[in-house]
Amino acid sequence: MLRPLRDRKTAAKAKPPPFPTTFTPLRAILDEDGDAQPGSMVNVIGILKDCRAPVPTHGSDWKCTLTISDLSIEDEPAGVELVIFRPEVRMPEVGAGDVIVVLSAKVQRFKSNPKSLITSKATSICVYKAAKIPVYPASALVALLPPKQGESHKLLKEEHHQYVSYLYNVIDKYDVPDEAEYQQRVTVSLNVKDKFSLLKDVTDGKFYDLIGQVAKNPYTDEMGRVTLYLSDYTENDLFFHYTWEGVRELASRPADAYPEDNNPSESSSQHPWVGPYGKRTIQISCYDSHADFIREAGVGAGTWLSLRNVQVKFGRNGAHLEGFLREERNASARKVNVEILDIAAPHPSITKEKVDPRLKDAVRRWRDYSQEKKTQIKAVKAAQEAGAKRKASIASDDVFDGQPPDKKLRAKERRKLRRAALEKKVAEKQEKAALGLNELVTCEAHPKPVSALASILEPVMYETLVDNQPVKIPLPFTNAKYNACVRVVDFYPRKLEDFACGRKRTEFDILSDNDDDDDEDDGSDEDNVNSTMDTTDDEDQDRQSRTWEWRFALLLEDASTPSSPTAATAATDTNKKQKRDRDPKAKARLWAAVDNTEAQCLTGLDAVNLRRDPHTLATLRERMFTLWGNLEELKAAKARAAKQKEEAEDGNGRTKRHKGKTTVVQLEKLKPPLEDSDGEQQQDQGEEEISNKPFSCCLKQYGVRLPEDDNGLPKTDDGPKGGWVRVFGMFGTKICA
Repeated sequence: MLRPLRDRKTAAKAKPPPFPTTFTPLRAILDEDGDAQPGSMVNVIGILKDCRAPVPTHGSDWKCTLTISDLSIEDEPAGVELVIFRPEVRMPEVGAGDVIVVLSAKVQRFKSNPKSLITSKATSICVYKAAKIPVYPASALVALLPPKQGESHKLLKEEHHQYVSYLYNVIDKYDVPDEAEYQQRVTVSLNVKDKFSLLKDVTDGKFYDLIGQVAKNPYTDEMGRVTLYLSDYTENDLFFHYTWEGVRELASRPADAYPEDNNPSESSSQHPWVGPYGKRTIQISCYDSHADFIREAGVGAGTWLSLRNVQVKFGRNGAHLEGFLREERNASARKVNVEILDIAAPHPSITKEKVDPRLKDAVRRWRDYSQEKKTQIKAVKAAQEAGAKRKASIASDDVFDGQPPDKKLRAKERRKLRRAALEKKVAEKQEKAALGLNELVTCEAHPKPVSALASILEPVMYETLVDNQPVKIPLPFTNAKYNACVRVVDFYPRKLEDFACGRKRTEFDILSDNDDDDDEDDGSDEDNVNSTMDTTDDEDQDRQSRTWEWRFALLLEDASTPSSPTAATAATDTNKKQKRDRDPKAKARLWAAVDNTEAQCLTGLDAVNLRRDPHTLATLRERMFTLWGNLEELKAAKARAAKQKEEAEDGNGRTKRHKGKTTVVQLEKLKPPLEDSDGEQQQDQGEEEISNKPFSCCLKQYGVRLPEDDNGLPKTDDGPKGGWVRVFGMFGTKICA
């Protein structure tokens, strides 16, 4: 019930009472630099403008939100919110225009919204009914409702009743609803509906709450409007279709506010899309306080956001859905419906269990999309390389022994040249057949001929002039690829369980299904490469989520020259040593590293914690048996024999175990050398008992820079000298399972 105009004039003529000394004007709360900052306790007096009816929470309390205003902010379109948490029986009974006195309320800032008030156990709420408040200067005590359970009005004095009467009669009530409108708002507030939706489910003409990742840096136009591109990695047929134009580095760029309105070919050439491809991204135009927050917070590509009350409708082209984030009706002009979600370093109080499951699902979809995109890009690159090789092969078919085809040659001569080229290919196949290569191991086609490991290991000399004298300088390495016929005679790490190693996660560490338990340390495996070198114990590792990658090395022996198995079996160790001294090239060996990508190609398996996944371990063991035969059994037998010998030498019959910190030095002693030549130290480990077939593989040579000391010089302790060291790796080889 609104006070008649004549009552307002009467109250205005009377002498105004002083503002209560222990109370705080609402302007000090609403202003960002006001005296009432988050965390402070205040007393306030205000007239009720809006109310969201009490609703149950997950606990025993109910939640109610009141919006109040006073003379300091009567010109503001919205007031200050008071959030009440208490049992339903203690909720205040309020109506439009009632004057509310709040004692011991706490100033808070919830998310990115303006400052507001929240109750505590010490808070008291006193309600003066508007219909009973007399004309000032009469006291408003007659309008004060009885206190609720657990509250008291003892702190209220006559000066407070006087000021309540003055406030109600003087303040402009233009935005205070009448009783009918007020009751309608309260009823609507009870219709609480979860407006959250995935982008794949949004439709025209509705409002939604969204969670997603910013696809590229926001764009600000001349009017101050900010355009966002948001994706939750679900697809909607009514979104703009962003296409991929080839392999390129994805980097943020200045955005075009309306890419769908431009010429697609022109737009894509000038402003390549950098977010998820396909119909996974919605354009959202943000206005007013929402746009200001996005600019001031530095929101950029890769930021995760929670957006509330986004209107979705068709854009001006009428073909694609867009989003619009404007100020809410009857809400504070400073209310922001944008929240930044930090997934890499959330607040310490937010555990994985407390993270919004909707955010987890979105991050999980992001991870799956990223993995799928990497696989597709790799396939595209492989197809491009295969196409180039195919073109080169076609061109080589038309070139015979380096001589271009002469159109003037007679048909008989051309047939003769083609027959010679075909006979050359047949001879190469027969030569491979003579080597008895393993047909279950294949490698990609490579234009270069088969190279012996001895020639691969030969250093490349660089010719130059020093003091006008020709000098040959050995290069530390050269970038080259080779075809080779080899057999596996050793591998590292010594245990198959350690072929996969773990690393820390970053953005995806909030996902529960990304947890991988660390390795169990039973004290019997000193060369556990999955252990972090400088950590102290397994408990620190167990608290970290890890992802797994392949990392192992194979000692390869040259098999490009056919040999007699019978003679090899009959030879003694002494004869073998003499044979190596006479012809070291016959037994040339090198270590070949196998990284995660090439191990996936080799084994057809994704890396996991092999100590916790016996099924994958058994599959890996079966496939590696195809590659190296009984090598693993021989190494295991030798390890058992060495362990028994160590126990016998201990004297007490117990194996010595290492506890505590695993040092870098211990692990370095167990690693294979980065650069290897003949591998003489491995050739006496029962090679006459190894039973496996040679196979064709692709090898690559590259360089690895050695770590430097404080003076910038390469460290050479127990390692190769110089800043670079030559390394070999296997690629493009696959076990046909």
